Amino acid sequence: MIKISIISTGSELLKEKPNTNLFYLTKKLATLGLKVNFCSTVPDNKEILYQVLDYHIDKSDIIFVTGGLGPTLDDITVETVAKLLNKKLVFVREVYENIVRQFIEKNQEVPKLAERQAYVVEGAEILFNKVGHAPGQKIIVSKDKQQKTIYILPGPPRELQPMFEEYILPSLTKFQTKITKEETLRVCNIPESKIEEIIKPVVEIEKKYSSNIEFSILPHLNIVDIQITVSGEDELKVEEELKLVKKEIYECFFSAGYKNAIFAEGKILLEQTIGLLLGKHKKTLAVAESCTGGLLAHKITNIPGSSFYFLGGMVAYSNVLKMKLLGVKKETLDTYGAVSEQTVKEMCVGLKNLTGADYCISISGIAGPTGGTKEKPVGTVWICVYDGFNFYPSCFRFLGSRLEIKEQAANTAMDILRQILIKNELK
Repeated sequence: MIKISIISTGSELLKEKPNTNLFYLTKKLATLGLKVNFCSTVPDNKEILYQVLDYHIDKSDIIFVTGGLGPTLDDITVETVAKLLNKKLVFVREVYENIVRQFIEKNQEVPKLAERQAYVVEGAEILFNKVGHAPGQKIIVSKDKQQKTIYILPGPPRELQPMFEEYILPSLTKFQTKITKEETLRVCNIPESKIEEIIKPVVEIEKKYSSNIEFSILPHLNIVDIQITVSGEDELKVEEELKLVKKEIYECFFSAGYKNAIFAEGKILLEQTIGLLLGKHKKTLAVAESCTGGLLAHKITNIPGSSFYFLGGMVAYSNVLKMKLLGVKKETLDTYGAVSEQTVKEMCVGLKNLTGADYCISISGIAGPTGGTKEKPVGTVWICVYDGFNFYPSCFRFLGSRLEIKEQAANTAMDILRQILIKNELK
């Protein structure tokens, strides 16, 4: 079996930036039954990169090198690869013309440094970059009578991913050892420990009778992904087994009393799910936000076509605006506070009067890190959904940073609406 290495370059990857490309490449290779044997993350240092490249070329048959293809001094990948292979750098006019065209289309002046990105390793096959400047490169070398393939790819994921899909993935199918398919089931506001408890019967049975199925529980901010991976040599059997396991997991949630817990499959977002439900029933939505500061409206409007069901939203952050725009009573704020059931209900009523939306959502809470009290600690958030007839208020205590609390509040508000839409659908 072939051995594969991934070398990720960039000092930022050794600090705060997540290595998105490593996860992407590993996942894509896994669909072909190919495993990554070695991986290294290196800073923007020529000597270190040279040593790491030399090591991986010795160990692996296919080596992916990501990042370091920009025009600045710390972009050292191409020249380091060329030095290691004892090859020249060659200027490719077609690549440079592609770079120039992109600058012209954006009505920008072409910087002199851009020319640096048009140099490739002598003998390399060029992988043209359709969304960025730096091209990818495929270099085939021989070491100890063995053929080695080096792929040099740009660092930005939006450039690397389409390049990999178009130029590289099809050529790797000849190494395919088995069929691997996966499915992701997405759940909101159920702890991962509870999810593990719910799906435990399926996991234990499948592990006992099959070595070709893997389960992963991947927690995010109050959203948990259940990932099912099935592999085998027969594609139809793999698909059938995946379908069966997925059905069993749905049944586990149903039996545990969480009938509609799974809000989506694959990469579908909560905001997409509620958009589909609203569109299906020709219902409209408006939102009034305080502590989330417009995040909920932002998420909803990220979905193409949201203008068909989303009327709009407002950020009534201060008590003055809550009273002035939404008609929240001063006595309510004085008696119960801005973060209360009474306030979010009145916010919904005011929003309904203002917009006429079929569904109204209001959010008011304490995102922190200050502002909490013993009765209402940081992370206390009241959310209300109003359908013109019934109020659906709920209080939550979210943990995390300010941004994490806001994210959880927005996600939870959408999931409450989703549950109500499904409930009303069944009436």
